[in-house]
Amino acid sequence: MSNLADLNVLALDCQATGANPARGHLIEMGWIQTSASSTNQPGKSEVQAYLIRLPADAAIPRAVQRITGLSEETLKTAVSGGVAWQHLLTSAGEIACGNQETLCPVVVHFARFEKPFLQDLHHRHCIAGPFPFQIICTHEIAVRLLPDLPRRGIRAIAGYYGHSTPEFKRSADHAVATAFIWQNMVRLLNASCGISDLDALIDWLAVTKPAPRSNRSFPMAAGLRQRLPDKPGIYRMLRANGDLLYVGKAKSLKQRVNSYFRPKTRHAEHILEMLTQAWELDVTLTGSALEAAIFESDEIKQHSPPYNIALRRQQRQLVFCTRDFARHAPIAHKVYPVGPLPAGKIIEALAAFGWWLRDGVQIAGDPDNGIGSKLLALPPEYAPEINCLKEGFEIFRQRHRSRLKNQAPLRFLTALGAKLWQEKLEAAEQLAETIEEQASDIDRNDPQEAESGVEPVWTPEAVVGAMESTVRHAAHLIRRARWFCLLSESALIWTSADQAEKNARLVILENGAVVKRGKVKATGNFQSPPGFAKSFGTRKKNVDLITYDRLRVLTTELRRIIAEGRDIRLCLGPKVTLKRQELIKVLRWV
Repeated sequence: MSNLADLNVLALDCQATGANPARGHLIEMGWIQTSASSTNQPGKSEVQAYLIRLPADAAIPRAVQRITGLSEETLKTAVSGGVAWQHLLTSAGEIACGNQETLCPVVVHFARFEKPFLQDLHHRHCIAGPFPFQIICTHEIAVRLLPDLPRRGIRAIAGYYGHSTPEFKRSADHAVATAFIWQNMVRLLNASCGISDLDALIDWLAVTKPAPRSNRSFPMAAGLRQRLPDKPGIYRMLRANGDLLYVGKAKSLKQRVNSYFRPKTRHAEHILEMLTQAWELDVTLTGSALEAAIFESDEIKQHSPPYNIALRRQQRQLVFCTRDFARHAPIAHKVYPVGPLPAGKIIEALAAFGWWLRDGVQIAGDPDNGIGSKLLALPPEYAPEINCLKEGFEIFRQRHRSRLKNQAPLRFLTALGAKLWQEKLEAAEQLAETIEEQASDIDRNDPQEAESGVEPVWTPEAVVGAMESTVRHAAHLIRRARWFCLLSESALIWTSADQAEKNARLVILENGAVVKRGKVKATGNFQSPPGFAKSFGTRKKNVDLITYDRLRVLTTELRRIIAEGRDIRLCLGPKVTLKRQELIKVLRWV
């Protein structure tokens, strides 16, 4: 018998382009030697990891690139599968010899994935001889010992025990996480089931069926959340080791946080994974839900919690464009007066738009430069064929020839964009008037027909529609940029949900940041913002990504306050104060 605590094992992880060898190829494999009795935490420096060369006709799917961070460029330093296999056999031989056993115990977190790839390597590179591994699956142990946890993936279980796994799925990190899980699982097996040797574990896995999931069980103690105040603020979900998992905002901390833990509440997968790891809770009271929303945005930027998706910095950037959109830069300058705008497809579309306005349909119709697909803000593989593009561009040119002839690029785009936005608002209002009738029609439709997922067929008119959509969206972003510059130097007063309350909340912004906040009299006057005299050029230079998102969140909160029927005033200077009805009109456009 082999004592589990003292047993030397290899904790192993594989990454691949598909779910099994029939559908994909290995692209990475890593392992680490460990034992459950080790007093040292497993470390990445101890991992042997190898990138594995793909066959000449194979590629890494975009989805796999996104979750692993690996690309064909990364694999230029890869070795063959045979070389990686031989290195693995060497490590396995050392482990088996140390244990005085024939087979090497290999611990993986989801054996149904790794085992077929290991068997495939064995078949291709060790035709003679038995399969050299005794594979132990920690996921199979988890579904039996921790049946009511919301999720039992490697990130969830490692985090449940207080281990942080990086966002990208890489073999070295997952091998370390697997070793950490193994150490904790061995202790739990002994404490809860009396299992202390390998043979007993193998027998237990064979005869014990996974327990049916009853109610979800969360590691966070109920008392932590039940004692929360019924007040606005921000909350932070923390691992047992203190790592920050998630930052959220709430009008009522008590109601919002406890909503996560209701037995039948539906959550996205990443939230269930986060709740599996959340042991601790930290909160900060704020004077209002608006302030909570602003501070939430700031904290997410500062700490980049792994389970906050929408407001994280990641690879996002802001840029400023020339008036003809042909060039852009990361900082505001008199040469680059248009912005700030979020970098990405829309900036490429604006640049293509500027080139097209300058040089005409011939350049737009050239398949080699890709301007056509950029104008539509689409990847080249999704763009229409060239003749369809040319016809669509010509229809667009004829439809808007008066503006094209008489207006500079910036004026053309903002004026046409405003017209298209107005049409969209009017269409939305018409839709709202007939929503009950339309909902009834939808109910009568066959749901399978409504969700057929058939790709739209490109026609010249569809090209025109896509171009107008790009113009509308770009003009909206330009208007928002101007609005954010105004809002960055402002003072705001709004009443509480209880209209009978005599006090209101005050927030003053300078350089796009909150410099003062508190209670004021609801009927009283308030001072002009300290930076009201700053030029637009100066204001633009003060708007970085953190400020941009803060002002975006504040704009959303203004809409919410108005929708709740509260009194609100926004002061932009000594003689400029927007009241409720004026704000309603402005917010329709930004």
